[in-house]
Amino acid sequence: MATTPAAMRPASLVANEAVLSPAQLVLADMLVALEQGHLFEAWAPAGTDDDKKAAFFARAAKLNDSYPGGLEAYITNARVLLSASSANENPMKDVESVQIPIGKSLDYGSPEYDKLESLGLEEVSRACFVLVAGGLGERLGYSGIKLSLPIDIGSMTTYLELYCASILSLQRRCAEPVTIPFVIMTSDDTHLRTVALLESNSNFGMAKGQILVIKQEKVAALISNDAKMAAAGAYELLTKPHGHGDVHMLLHEKGVAQSWLAQGKRWVVFFQDTNGLVFRSMLACLGVSKGLGLDLNSMCIPRIAKQEVGAITKLVYKDGHSVTANTEYNQLGPLLKALGESEGDVADETGFSPYPGNTNQLVAGLECYVKTLEATGGVMDEFVNPKYKDENRVAFKKPTRLECMMQDYAKAMPADSVVGFTTAAPWIGYSPAKNSIEEAIKKVKAGVSAMCPATAEADMYNVTSEIFRRHGCHMGMTQAYKFAGIHVEVGPQLSISPHFALARADLERVLPVPSKVTISTRSALVIEGDGEVVIRELDLDGALTITTSRGARVVIDGLRVRNRSWELKPLDHKEMEAAPEFLRIRGYKVVKHETLELVFAESGEHTVAGDRTVNPKRAAPVAEAASAPAATSDAPMPPSASYRNLTLAALGVGILALGGVVWARSRAKRL
Repeated sequence: MATTPAAMRPASLVANEAVLSPAQLVLADMLVALEQGHLFEAWAPAGTDDDKKAAFFARAAKLNDSYPGGLEAYITNARVLLSASSANENPMKDVESVQIPIGKSLDYGSPEYDKLESLGLEEVSRACFVLVAGGLGERLGYSGIKLSLPIDIGSMTTYLELYCASILSLQRRCAEPVTIPFVIMTSDDTHLRTVALLESNSNFGMAKGQILVIKQEKVAALISNDAKMAAAGAYELLTKPHGHGDVHMLLHEKGVAQSWLAQGKRWVVFFQDTNGLVFRSMLACLGVSKGLGLDLNSMCIPRIAKQEVGAITKLVYKDGHSVTANTEYNQLGPLLKALGESEGDVADETGFSPYPGNTNQLVAGLECYVKTLEATGGVMDEFVNPKYKDENRVAFKKPTRLECMMQDYAKAMPADSVVGFTTAAPWIGYSPAKNSIEEAIKKVKAGVSAMCPATAEADMYNVTSEIFRRHGCHMGMTQAYKFAGIHVEVGPQLSISPHFALARADLERVLPVPSKVTISTRSALVIEGDGEVVIRELDLDGALTITTSRGARVVIDGLRVRNRSWELKPLDHKEMEAAPEFLRIRGYKVVKHETLELVFAESGEHTVAGDRTVNPKRAAPVAEAASAPAATSDAPMPPSASYRNLTLAALGVGILALGGVVWARSRAKRL
């Protein structure tokens, strides 16, 4: 550790020696030796603000303890990277060629896809899942944690609830009883709220100890090329996030990855916080990893040439070594041109760039992963990206910091590692909610996807509709909407629990006669809970929700539903100002005119059928919904299960008959 003689302490620090502990003085001397004496310039003499001084050293000690090698290593690394940035050095100067890595392109529904998905199902019992969730939703215009965002405003299912249900669904498909581990990496900004969300929802059904929440620490912000640390007041250090690459260090330091390997696990699946489609193609990607023997598999999407999305490339260097990893879009084009490709990144015969788009979703082979963590301590290559005020690249517009990325694990792997990719069409694997309405409009004008809450919700509805259609069901076509300037196409509003059908292999069981299933464009279908639902025959032109508990088996066989359904309505200017954030970031609300809701609270087998129009009674106003079951509501639903309408309740043997039109039966009794 760098230290400085006591005689070198600045006067303001000397004036406080009497109130500082020996440990605090050691830390102060280290900061001075690292040329951070400016941090003490505005300190008052001893006896004034002593509690704030203690808080300063507590924060400095935390920064020192949380970074490998301490603040000395952080400042040293920063000076090297900032010097290279100031000189505008080309990080790709030693690359000799850019090649296309080994990989697979998935064709949903093909025999090969089914084979790969089946292989993935065989491996899922040996998989572990890691979610990086260190960011708030401020970029979206949402002040909460992104994991608490509803994926759709019809069911109000949150992203975290969906992820937990998906893992539990996979767990139930395993041949033998198994617990699939789930790790969530949080930050100072998200940790407490993530823990509270889990606790208030009983871990969304996951077993005690199944979820491990690990928190990453921030790093010091820097204000100059010589790595001067930034202050936010006389006694407060300014800190910033270090990036999701910290997940590897935390999994190593806490012994998590090593423990998984000892338990016989083989795979680690990394994913991000607001991509609700990730589990739709994940099984096939896992199958690709197994089939090709990949130590690392990047889950990708087809990428338009020059699109502002990182690309998975194989970079071959002049010394002969190669690295298959993400290359940022703003580096790829210039690199290709420098290597003789006059057009840079151009489309091939498929109409897309030959270099697939990185989605920051990874499948890592655990054995190689643990070896790499042991060799590196889980520390990933860092980078710095200061915004300069002028062409001299000296003064910063605002403080910067060192960062690291989860996907750069590929650069730390042994030279003999097998690294590749799996490409799936965005409709089946990638539609994140990452942009505000304003930013989404800019993206669309630039010719790329909006990737905002409105498009993410629409894609969640549409992926299920397309899967049903390809299976043979009769599905209504999409309808064009425009919400707050964002154009979306929405078909039937389908919000389906992962327990219903997460894999293609499930469809034959849950939709055994798809030609007898018809769902119109204006319809809404919600299937929630962890019971079993089989739809043999359904003609839906309205809104239907089916809620089940574990142990219930519900067969929809000959049910015909007709009601006023739900309506997506744009928010006008006045409504946008008054609406809750989860609606404002979408630009619309859902009006639930009429709903047929079937609730099966107890175990047993139930069959629901009917051959006439179903017209539920009018609902109580929303204000009464918490105290009395209601059939309908003409107001947007708030984010609470206590407000979900109940039209029919199935308690034990079946459901209540409604005017002789709808009937149900159980094994013991027919109503």
